[in-house]
Amino acid sequence: MDAGALVAVDLVNRMVIRPEPAADTAVLREVLAVDPPSVARLAPGHVPGFAALARDLRAVFDDLGGGDEDAAADRLNRLLAAHPAHPHLAKEDGRWRLHHHPADASLVPMWTSICAEALARLLGGGHADRAGSCADDRCGRVFVDTSRNGSRRFCSTTCQNRVKTAALRARRAALGD
Repeated sequence: MDAGALVAVDLVNRMVIRPEPAADTAVLREVLAVDPPSVARLAPGHVPGFAALARDLRAVFDDLGGGDEDAAADRLNRLLAAHPAHPHLAKEDGRWRLHHHPADASLVPMWTSICAEALARLLGGGHADRAGSCADDRCGRVFVDTSRNGSRRFCSTTCQNRVKTAALRARRAALGD
């Protein structure tokens, strides 16, 4: 999975679904750890912009999870119009890498472009069903399914085990009646 999708998932899960007690630069440092130059540029003034991006991305995940690809595409198009992706090659550690943001973009617009472009590629590639929300009603975290068969329903093994254990207990209780 590319950095844009990973960061989109982490932003939503850590700043919207289950906000950390102090959703500040420490949380964002962890979320943006996939790109050390972003971490180096991060400042407390970036927190509100990333929080707004996280809320926008949550709405995209909600649309995709609800099967409303048109609404998700509309939201992504608005994000991309405000923060267009301008692919360019950049040499990092002796290797050329493709970046999906303007070379001179500031941090929040850069990551808005990266995340929106990653989710737009998912949708445009016919894989919208790979973006989902945890099937555990008590959770709500989002994920992008990278499994081979695309059958993931839970954000983690913990949630999956909790739901399956509860279902087993309910079946046993029903048999005992």
